[in-house]
Amino acid sequence: MSQNKRPLSPFMLGSGYKLQITSVMSFLHRLSGIALVLVLIVIGAWFASLAAGPRAFATMTAVLTNPLMIILVMAGTFAGCYHFCNGIRHLFWDAGKGVDIESAKKSAKMVQVVAPVLAVLIIIVGFAI
Repeated sequence: MSQNKRPLSPFMLGSGYKLQITSVMSFLHRLSGIALVLVLIVIGAWFASLAAGPRAFATMTAVLTNPLMIILVMAGTFAGCYHFCNGIRHLFWDAGKGVDIESAKKSAKMVQVVAPVLAVLIIIVGFAI
């Protein structure tokens, strides 16, 4: 142990670690990526039902218009918007822009604002059609 009683190695689950916005954003980016894989599986099943015939397509459409599935579609929309916005943030990092701590925190907050707004706009337009 050092003289200021902090652990020498990062101990992420103990009291010596302070949760940072950048680590939360990284975790959420990975989580949204997993959610998008599940969304792609559902979309694939929907297309497969389309190829299977009218009866299968009607069944799948009934499943997808269930209120619980509509909520999951909205969550998938948010995951897609979040992943997209955070991906743009990562592209800037790849170009060497915004990698300092203050810029990273600022861009994280920007993603937290833009992603939900974008998701709400897409949901509103989607239900209007």
